Amino acid sequence: MFQVPEVGPQEAKEMLQKDNVVLLDVRTPQEHVQLRIPNSMLIPLDELRYAFKDLPKDKTYIVYCRSGERSAFATYFLRHMGYEAYNLAGGILVWPYEKESGPPK
Repeated sequence: MFQVPEVGPQEAKEMLQKDNVVLLDVRTPQEHVQLRIPNSMLIPLDELRYAFKDLPKDKTYIVYCRSGERSAFATYFLRHMGYEAYNLAGGILVWPYEKESGPPK
């Protein structure tokens, strides 16, 4: 298994106070509507290989999924493509802060 830099929920929450940090959800659209971390951008993992070109390189990305496996792969891919990206260790399952559901506003 490959290693990618990870951040825990507390560190991620602190990083998100900065303007240049983007929370990236790589789960399916259905999962995103069911439950997500507020203000996260959705790019499903299977679309990331095409959609990454639209992501600004001057941002830092915290990538999450349900438990951290898909986001680890996405983080590896983004770093390989020259982005600063970190995997949210444990995914949304361990996120103790606010969450929302329903269609994104």
